[in-house]
Amino acid sequence: MKKKELSVIIPTLNEEKTIKRCLECIIGIPDTEIIISDGGSTDKTVEIARQFPEVKVLSSPKGRGVQMNRGALYAHGEILLFLHADGIIAKEAVLTIRNILKNDQTGGGAFQIHLLSDRFPYRLLEIGINLRSRVFQLPYGDQGLFLKRSVFAEMGGFREMDVCEDLDLVWRLRKKYKIVIVNKKISSSVRRWEKNGIMKTSLRNLFLLASYVSKHALPHFRLFSKA
Repeated sequence: MKKKELSVIIPTLNEEKTIKRCLECIIGIPDTEIIISDGGSTDKTVEIARQFPEVKVLSSPKGRGVQMNRGALYAHGEILLFLHADGIIAKEAVLTIRNILKNDQTGGGAFQIHLLSDRFPYRLLEIGINLRSRVFQLPYGDQGLFLKRSVFAEMGGFREMDVCEDLDLVWRLRKKYKIVIVNKKISSSVRRWEKNGIMKTSLRNLFLLASYVSKHALPHFRLFSKA
């Protein structure tokens, strides 16, 4: 198979309620392949994904970092875009990635987040997430992380961690490259917040960030990466 310009990699595990809508948004983007890296779903996730002839479905050991690495291993794109299965993004937003990564100093990036709820607390969460992303250049995986294939290889891919595999990659990336937050939105489900509560989930996320920084990154902390 000849190389593509862009590979979209989606790790899945029992995502039958979200995967169809996610795929429908990105099917048909020129010179793009779509890879599902499934971690052993027991629902209809794989069956739904295989309804799309354009989608390649891989089996992988469970674990988001493991699954995304497996997807990247089989990808043919010069650019890798990692999406969560409950993410919804416009084709026009995806197409902007190609121009952004033409800059040699830019290693990767992500999108502004929009949370799929009309409740006011989620608007405040959006503001906080997007502010963190821009000021500290620390987007998370639900914002649609993208980077050059060569840079992904240079970083050694995702570390196979129980949590924070996205934060870990971004933290390492920002030490050497500029990370761009695209002025376009990716929509994401609020199911985590709805399941566990907004306050509890937000505090847990802050705790995971603080734990990661103190354990892995604090000795080398820089507020801003080089321009």
